[in-house]
Amino acid sequence: MRRTLVLPALITAGLLLSACADTYSTRQHVLSGGGIGTGLSSRTALYDGCVSCGVGVGTGVGAGTVYLVD
Repeated sequence: MRRTLVLPALITAGLLLSACADTYSTRQHVLSGGGIGTGLSSRTALYDGCVSCGVGVGTGVGAGTVYLVD
């Protein structure tokens, strides 16, 4: 059941993030980092347990890391 929801969720997130194309570069990079972190952590969290916890942490780490680097 969980696996069938991952692909539509990632497609929806991609479509929502594509609306943020007309922003300055730091904001674009942070959104991209958050999206990548969300995608990677949701797949990992599916096999380990708490999906919402994994997605929240992955998004925060991805966006935070890109913000610090950029």
